[in-house]
Amino acid sequence: MALRRDLVREVQEGRSRMPKDAVLIVTAKDEVAIPRVEESLLRMGQPFFRLDTDLLLKNRAQLSLRLHEERLSGALELSDGSSINLESIKSVWFRRSKPISAGHLRSDFESSQFIEREFSAALFSLYTNLEDVFWMNHPVCSRHVLEHNKLLQLRLAALSGLATPQTMITNNPEELLAFCEEHGGFIAVKALHATIFRDADGGAWAIYTNRVSSDYLRERAGNISSAPIIAQEYISKMLELRITVVGNRVLTCAIHSQDSERTKDDWRRYDFDNVKHEQYELPSDIRFRLLDFMRRCGLSFGAIDMIVTPVGRYVFLEVNPSGQFGWIEELTGLPISESIAEALATKGKSGSDSY
Repeated sequence: MALRRDLVREVQEGRSRMPKDAVLIVTAKDEVAIPRVEESLLRMGQPFFRLDTDLLLKNRAQLSLRLHEERLSGALELSDGSSINLESIKSVWFRRSKPISAGHLRSDFESSQFIEREFSAALFSLYTNLEDVFWMNHPVCSRHVLEHNKLLQLRLAALSGLATPQTMITNNPEELLAFCEEHGGFIAVKALHATIFRDADGGAWAIYTNRVSSDYLRERAGNISSAPIIAQEYISKMLELRITVVGNRVLTCAIHSQDSERTKDDWRRYDFDNVKHEQYELPSDIRFRLLDFMRRCGLSFGAIDMIVTPVGRYVFLEVNPSGQFGWIEELTGLPISESIAEALATKGKSGSDSY
């Protein structure tokens, strides 16, 4: 009788014994980082479900969320027959998802907007109510708090004991010029929000970090007041580091950006023929401080940019919670995709190797 009562109570309370064994990947159809991780998951025999948010309506997705007291249940199904029970999700990789689009539906603009907003709100409810799930990374921390918040990143890095450049955000020409003069007449300036611009011919260009002088700023004082920019003391470089943190793994690539005039101020002006990329071993104290920084940020994945100065000082610049890493893998052999798959499969219990 006691066993029967336990079974009845379990059914009444809705306490499923379904194992948490599935990985949910929330991304977009053209995200280039996904295939290698999917291949690693397949080799491991790890079940996963991919949701491309920009194809969600085209795939006629059906989402059901049920809340019984504090317990969430439900399912997500696509028109191809694939589905995932929400109670089976053990980890989520939230990777550069795109807005939901109802543009293909033959409805008026306001109806399309309504559909997009309702689906977006339903998905956000899902993201914020999943329980006992490992996130890489949760959109609240990564997208809404940290992604374009360089000041907060720098504060958290400093709290973790990392060296950071003196920084100012302003659209006041006099303040910016005074800041530049304080730092020897040269500073680094960059955009607060990474943006890709497209011209009338379909070409694309971005705003990179630039080293500018006091004279340059005086000549453009009228433009400076148009919008805030971020300015930092210019730090001399021996090397630049692209550090990919996955769980407790710290995978470091040294970028010899000073070997090319094109990449001296910003290695994103790629010059692969002249700029060597290689695996690099961080000092243990810097690695521990970076892991502490990631914990403060609530991130389990991050692409971190640092400078090594000519005197061997390590200076933190920023973290991109969804930074790209494919070219780093190809040039250095660092096992980033494999590490991501392992972290998702083991709910973040990855090794502590440092590369």
